Amino acid sequence: MPRAGANAVLSTTATFKLSLHPSAVADRNTALQGARDLLDGMLMRHHDRLGGVLVSYDKPKLVNHADLRIVHMAGYVDVCVRAKVKVFTPKIGLKLVGRVNKIGVDHVGLLVHDVFNASLAATDLPREFVHNPAEDVWESAEDGGAHRVGVGTECVFSVKKISEYDDVLHLIGSMAEEGTGALEFLGDGGDGDGDGDGDARDEAAEKKEKKARKAKKAKKEKKEKTEKKEKKEKKAKRDREEASGEESGKRRKKG
Repeated sequence: MPRAGANAVLSTTATFKLSLHPSAVADRNTALQGARDLLDGMLMRHHDRLGGVLVSYDKPKLVNHADLRIVHMAGYVDVCVRAKVKVFTPKIGLKLVGRVNKIGVDHVGLLVHDVFNASLAATDLPREFVHNPAEDVWESAEDGGAHRVGVGTECVFSVKKISEYDDVLHLIGSMAEEGTGALEFLGDGGDGDGDGDGDARDEAAEKKEKKARKAKKAKKEKKEKTEKKEKKEKKAKRDREEASGEESGKRRKKG
């Protein structure tokens, strides 16, 4: 069985039945070139038979070229071509990696493999996330913005829905689940191929919690340091006022 590669790309061998004009099948070379032209037009399109989007093909070969026949009343010739292919095969619940290309007040847009569009509604972002219009990012309100998502950020997200229009794929995703979020924040534990690696997800969640605790501790220490400094300044001010009052009293007494 073929295995899904990184980020839901499956490598396998497929046979295509293509319809060519009779002038394109004079010999094997012209038939193969005609087949290539048709395959090129199938790239980056969803194909039910493949179960996903044809990303690339390699080493196409004609099958039974000697048995070609013009299809009766159709005016074309069916040609079978076998090739090594790569197919993008996302599924509901799968975790993918995408790069953010758009930040909105109500959503985040991403590109998977720099080609496939994915969108995450604000309601499907982590609960602690808020939109920061000044920097045009979504960031966590619980860790001082240590976990943030902006244009260019690579993110792990879970596929919620797959829509298809005119053979073009669009993904609806979520970052509300464990093991999802900015890849840099998650560290190496973020799983981009969604093959069910529970240990990797647990490790990612643990790193995320550890980083959040560290950020929270740093924020607390900063607050305590500020309060201590303010307290010290207030004490110094009182001491100066008391010293000034005592000096004024001495002058009045001397006068």
